[in-house]
Amino acid sequence: MPYVPTISNYKPFYIQTAADATAWDTTTYGLVAQTQPFPDNYEVKDPYKNDWFDENGDDEYVAAMRRKAFEITVKFYVKTYPATGSSPASAIQVLNSQVASFRGKLIPGEFKIWDSWQSKGFQKVRFVKDEVEMREVEDDYAWVIIAVTFKVNDPSTAVTYNSINQTITSA
Repeated sequence: MPYVPTISNYKPFYIQTAADATAWDTTTYGLVAQTQPFPDNYEVKDPYKNDWFDENGDDEYVAAMRRKAFEITVKFYVKTYPATGSSPASAIQVLNSQVASFRGKLIPGEFKIWDSWQSKGFQKVRFVKDEVEMREVEDDYAWVIIAVTFKVNDPSTAVTYNSINQTITSA
């Protein structure tokens, strides 16, 4: 079982893949969300336009402005201890296994995310990359701060988290 530190008033970060019947908290893999920089403002795409050489200005079609996709980076903290029992492993082996399991869950396709802290989420999200920002490995524990970048391909559809059936759905 992953180690999850006791944090008062911690607001979970949920992910729901297409294969999941319910959304799961990232602490399932021992990842505690540190930062969730969801934007408050969005950028729109350039409108369709024609620049006729025999007319002044541009002819722009602005009846349906669409938002641009964007990337967000969420920082997670993971701390592990050596595993004992029938499958002993060092703390760094446990840490690498937890991060690899988390990454393996995200890489196959699109998913939905929900941040309880900001009460905001998105659908049609994909994994872009992860980067280790800080790491410490000792004999009796290992921890890492990992920055995971997601790309939000649908920035306009509102989603909500239903705590009763633990799903992320379009609002």
